[in-house]
Amino acid sequence: MTLEEYNESIEGVVNDLQAGAHATIMVQLAINALTMIKQRVQETGKDAQGNSYTGYSTRPMLVGKSSFIQLSAAQALLGSKNKRRQLEWRTLGRGESAKRLAILNGGYKDLRNRQGRQTNYVDFSYTGRMWSNINLKSTNSDHQNGVAIIGATTPADKKKLEGNTERKGEILNLSQSEVDKLKDIYNVEVLDIFHKRGL
Repeated sequence: MTLEEYNESIEGVVNDLQAGAHATIMVQLAINALTMIKQRVQETGKDAQGNSYTGYSTRPMLVGKSSFIQLSAAQALLGSKNKRRQLEWRTLGRGESAKRLAILNGGYKDLRNRQGRQTNYVDFSYTGRMWSNINLKSTNSDHQNGVAIIGATTPADKKKLEGNTERKGEILNLSQSEVDKLKDIYNVEVLDIFHKRGL
């Protein structure tokens, strides 16, 4: 390869990167990063440092039918007068806006158990809505500049993510091994552009 051909190939690589290849790589990295985070948290309950999130609360909590995502679980606890009579109740509010709620002595952990949700570790997956609404938030311009941002895409899930993070610690951080894997993916993708240009 002559110097002129080499310079043309380098210019081609730069053009490819500026024409959208870099943005495409960054989008792929963000999707891979989110997949890695979800898999680690949902399957192991570990944070980016390899520590388990503090377990689900067993502190008594107030529940009503709307606390349940499975009607059968709500019916099993609250579905008859006899069952309701066995529970301790509290009234929140006054007048027409008053709500009668039962005390669930086993807390949130018990609420999850009653609905068949795992409770061995914290996976932040009660309804699944928070995880399904965590996606790529950055713009194409960000991607071209080597920045990809993931986060909650709805106000309700942003609030939920912030609350969970405040209570349990960072959720969307990457572990060092995940960062290393993403670097490898990035390097392979960029090298592929060089190879396509004969470099």
